[in-house]
Formats: sequence, structure tokens, C-alpha cells
Amino acid sequence: MQKVSYMGNGETTEFAFNFPYFENSNIIVTKNGNTATGYEIIGNPGGLDADIPYIGGKVVFETAPTALDSITIARQLPLSRVTDYQPLEKISPTTLNQDMNYMMEILKDLQDEFETLQTQYSEIANKESTAVLLAKMQEIHNEITAVSAQISALGDVSQIRNDITTLNTRTTGMLDYVIESQTPTAENNYTWFRKYKSGWIEQGGVWTGTWVVGNGISGTKTINIPVAMNDTDYMVFVEMSKGNSTGGDQMWSFHEPQSLTTTSFSIVVGGYNNSRTITRFVWQLSGVAA
Repeated sequence: MQKVSYMGNGETTEFAFNFPYFENSNIIVTKNGNTATGYEIIGNPGGLDADIPYIGGKVVFETAPTALDSITIARQLPLSRVTDYQPLEKISPTTLNQDMNYMMEILKDLQDEFETLQTQYSEIANKESTAVLLAKMQEIHNEITAVSAQISALGDVSQIRNDITTLNTRTTGMLDYVIESQTPTAENNYTWFRKYKSGWIEQGGVWTGTWVVGNGISGTKTINIPVAMNDTDYMVFVEMSKGNSTGGDQMWSFHEPQSLTTTSFSIVVGGYNNSRTITRFVWQLSGVAA
């Protein structure tokens, strides 16, 4: 495609072009990338018997484009026959020449576009980033090829899926394994749990601090369970060593866990004559998780 570009200045209304064309519809005018309006095309005739009717011309705008306007004038020749020659009719040399020249001009436009594309591709291909991209594409291609070969070696994948499903069904209730767990850290208040595929869960923790009981007053501590239970039919074990307390002579008693809910339970310690300070105890429970 032959074209010429201009920048407006707010005064100029006429913009010339020097490439040949056959009719006004061959000339495409754009302003700032969009189809322009408000203009007239005035061609320079090639002569009465010219092989190409117009050898150039100018575009005349009704209003001068501003300094911010970019004007492009281009030639676009439809890829179609101009003349339909009929049998037994005399062929005019001028008409024949114009027809042949029309095709030649189309070929010239195609050649220009091909050379432009070739130049642009050459510039892109020579860039280092392009070389890296092509190498990466080749690497991906090689990986896809390798994976495809592995898949082909497996045979019918659907049969493998059926075998896995069958095995899972046949082993239901026979095999159980941990699917989620937590180790005790300061961030989780030194609690832990192991959750199994069947839904069974084991969890526990360590309480440390200052808990004063005694003088006839019982003390209660509520423990929040890290993972909610399905119901309150779970087993709880608490170890509270007297070695982890101070004061008094065995004048205290430990009651079994009470107030069980799916998310917490309570520990009750009764005191008699003397007060005691409990500094540590451990707990563990097991049952079905929610």
C-alpha cells in the first residue's frame, strides 16, 4: 500500500500525493487514525489514452486540520477484475493496458507490504529478547513432547482412574491416614492435632500460667479446642501433676472434665484448707471431628 503522511498546522487545507490511482474510491484518507470527513479528492489526469487514469492528486479539506491532527493519504486497490472481456468483441488497447496496469499496481502494493513485513520480522528476530522467547518456546515444546510420550506409555488413562476408584472402594474402612495436622508452637498456644481421612481426630495442648485454687474454693479453667468436634461424645485426658504446683500439702482435688461442648471443655480443681498455685497441665482428646 502506497501512502503519505502529514501533520496539520491550522492553515493548510491541501495535501498532495504522487502515486497513481484509477478512481477516487482507491484513495483512503484518515485523520488521527480514523476515517476523515469533509474533504474532496482532486486527481491529476494522466491523459486521454493514459494507461492509468490519474498520476497523483491532492486532498482538499473544507476546514484546515489543526496542529494536533495527523493526516494519512493511502492507496487501496481492491483485488478484483476491472474489465470483463466478452467473446467476439473488439479489445481496446487502452482498456487492456489499463487492466494490466491495474494488476501490476496491485502486485506492487503486495510486494511493498511483503517487504515491510519482512523488514519488521527481521528486526524482531534479531532482538535478544526474541531469541530468549524462541528458546523458551522450544523448551516448552520439548517438555510437552516428553509428557505426551509418558502419557502414551501409560495407555488408557481412564482404566487407571477406574482401578484407583475400585481400590479406594475396596479399602474403605481398612486403611486410615493423616490428612491434616498441626504441631504445637507459641503462635497456636502450644496446641496440636492429627486429623485422619475417616474423620477421626486426636488433639491436645499444654497450659502454663498462674492458677491459684484452695481455701475451700474450687477453680475452673475452660479449654478451647483447636478443631471443632462433631459432638460431645469424645474422650478427654488431663494430666495435672502436683509437682507443677506450689503451696499446701495435698489439700486439693482434680475433677473430671466438665461442660463439654463441640468447641471447648472445662477443668475443675477443688481446694481445701490451703491455697495452691498450679503452673502447668497437659490435655488430650480424641473423637470425630465436625
